[in-house]
This record gives sequence, structure tokens and C-alpha cells, in this order.
Amino acid sequence: MLNYLLKHKSIVIVLAVLLPRIAWFIYLGGYFPEPPRDQSIYLRLAGRIATGEGLSFSEDLGWLKNFRAGETSLETAWSGDPDYVFGMVPVETPTASLEAGYPAILALMFLIAGPTTGAVFFLNCIFALLGAWALWRMMEENWGERQAFLAALIWSIYPYYVYYSAYAMTDSIHISLLPLIMWLTIRSSKGIRSGFPAGIASGFLFLIRSTAVLLLPLQMVYLLFKKKWKTSLFLLAGFTVCCVPWVVRNQIELGSPVLLPTKGSLNLWMRNNPEIIAMEGIVLPRWIEDGINRRDLLTYPSMDGLSSELERSSILSERAKQFIFANPVLFLYLSVIRFGMFISPVGGTLDNPIFILVGFLLYLPLLVFGVIEMIRRRRDSRILFLGSFFLLYLLMHSLAHGGVRYRLPVETVLIIASVLFISRKFKWVEENNACIQ
Repeated sequence: MLNYLLKHKSIVIVLAVLLPRIAWFIYLGGYFPEPPRDQSIYLRLAGRIATGEGLSFSEDLGWLKNFRAGETSLETAWSGDPDYVFGMVPVETPTASLEAGYPAILALMFLIAGPTTGAVFFLNCIFALLGAWALWRMMEENWGERQAFLAALIWSIYPYYVYYSAYAMTDSIHISLLPLIMWLTIRSSKGIRSGFPAGIASGFLFLIRSTAVLLLPLQMVYLLFKKKWKTSLFLLAGFTVCCVPWVVRNQIELGSPVLLPTKGSLNLWMRNNPEIIAMEGIVLPRWIEDGINRRDLLTYPSMDGLSSELERSSILSERAKQFIFANPVLFLYLSVIRFGMFISPVGGTLDNPIFILVGFLLYLPLLVFGVIEMIRRRRDSRILFLGSFFLLYLLMHSLAHGGVRYRLPVETVLIIASVLFISRKFKWVEENNACIQ
């Protein structure tokens, strides 16, 4: 059976990518999935780019957020003024609050296919095919054809990945680009001229999800470890080429060469604010609650006299940092909680009976098998590199924002390691050809 599928591997993988996603799209009836999360923001930004307004928020979005503001003082603080989105971004002006990559390519799809849910679905499917192909190539070049087929097949039909393929957010593209980055980086470590393309891929992901900036040092360390210092420079050059237009645009429009999105300051302040995390179901124990210092920093700062996005972002960032340094015990406690949320089989938008079942029946075995195999192959520099991706995301989101959703891109690592575990157990390759370096 496996040999038959391998003869038609390309068709099988394409169908494995498309059929579950088409079925999911049909089931949704052409609508976006719930909960809506940040979909409306990305859709509105893409629409404005498509109509020539550039990366900016419309005045009606400011009024909408003002109208929907909750009754708590914190919610009204950043939604009370309809002239500002998130309490810091002036409406109808260029913004660097969010990454430009996803709204820009979604706007391109809108120009081609119209502003429809089908355009979002089509875009996500294109990247899903790219991700499956990149994973296939990486596995085939490093561990064999059968392993490549099984890994690409599991990745293509993985329920979490199918689920997010209908969302008008960055998750599906993030999930799909990571295998491409992994493949090109490992390829370039072998002397194949993939350093510049690997940098381009990483830079492109950065423009979609800014946390990808942390992948660059990891890639460069891996290449330097493999004594590919020239390749590491090409990697850096590729990344820089992607970032230059964004930085130049921000210098022209905002008067500063902003690299990271300014909304990060709001996220930093929110994710360590006890009142806000309580809304997400994280209740602090009494001994932590009683020991909180500098409670004055928990109030949203006054923005009187501050009109620009950069000024407002800066004051919010400073307040967030001061609160973290004043409360190291709270920050450590929240990091432990977020660590658990990251590796947990349940949580976040996937906290429903179906995905709880998926978490226990699929994710947990992948986690167990993957960790076992990564430990066994700990002398393989390629496995160490891939495992470092998982650890980087684990650390990053333990410090910032936990939840299953943020782990999904690096579950690719678990799929790869689990396939190697299965192939070894079923003796698909001889022991002396196991490719352990």
C-alpha cells in the first residue's frame, strides 16, 4: 500500500492538503470560523491597502472599537477615544503597529479574487502546499523518501493546521513558512547555496510575524557551528533585503526607522496585568496577588499631549517594563503558567471537546515520540537545530504569551521527530543508514 502511494506521492500530498481544507470551508458555509479574534483587523487593513489607503486604520474602526468597549476602566482606557485604535494609533494615518506582510499579500489576493472569504482560503491553501512541499524536500534530502512521504502526509491532514487554514490571520502562513526556513537553512549548511533564500524566507516570515526575528540568531549560530560563516552572511543579507523596505517606509511615514511593530508595547503591558489575564481565566493565588508592587503601573497611562503612535507606544512600553522589574515573582509565576499552556494539549481557541480529543490522541503521542527521538539523535546537528526551534518558541511564549495556538508552527518539529521514531521502530531504514551525524 505504501509503495503504491509513493508512486503517486505528488498527487496524494496535494489531495491531502486540499481535500480536508475544502471540506472544512464547505462545512463553514463560506464564513470565517469562530471565535473571530483579530480577523476583522487584518481584513480591514488588507481592504485599505487594496484600495490605496496604505497600512492604516479607518476612522470607522476607531468608532467601532469605542462602541464595543467593555465597561471596565481598562477596556475603556484604550478604546475610549475613537480617534485612536488600541489607544495609541491615530486613525487615517500610516501605522507600524502591526506587521505589514499579511495585510499586503491578502490585499493582493483581494485584487485578484475580490474581497471574499474564498480569497483568504485560497491564499492559505497556497501556503499549505508550499509548507508540505518544503517539509517533503527536507525529509527526503536528509532521512529518506518514505519518511518524507509520511511526514508530509501527517503535516497536510493535521487537524490543527486544517482548522487555521480558514482563518484570516497570520497563523496558517506562519505554520507553512517554518518548514521552508528549516529546509533552506539545513540545506545551506551542506554547502548548497541556500543561505540567501533562507534569509529571504526568514525575512518574509518576520514581515508576517515579527517574533521570527529571533530565528535569525539561531540560524546563524547553526551555520557558524557548521563552519559556514560566508553562508551565514548571505543569510543575514537575505533577511535584511526583506526588512529594508519596511524600515524605510516607517522612516518616511512615521519619522523613525521602526523595525518591530509598535503594538508590542501594548501586548507586553497586557500580558502581565493581573486584571487582564483574569479575563483570560488565569487567576493568581492569594500570595502572589498580595505581593504585587507598583500597582499604579497597572492603570493605562494618560496619553494627554501625546499625539503620535511612537510616543504613545514608548510610554506604554516603559510602564510595562517597570512593572515587570518591580514584580519578578509575578513574572516568573506567569512564565511557568504560560509554559504549561504552551505544551498543554488543550487551551486557547482550541479549548473545545473535539480539539481536546485531538490533543490527547494526536499531539501527546507526537510530543512523546518526538522528544524520545530527539534525545536519541542528540548528536545529529540537524535534529539539534530543529529541536532548538521548538525550545525557542517554548521560551519565547513562556515569557510573553502561552497557549496551544502559539505552539502550532513548531509542532512540525514533533512531526519530523515522530516520523523518524516510527521509521526506526518499523525498520524502514537500516541502523547503519540512520543518518546520525
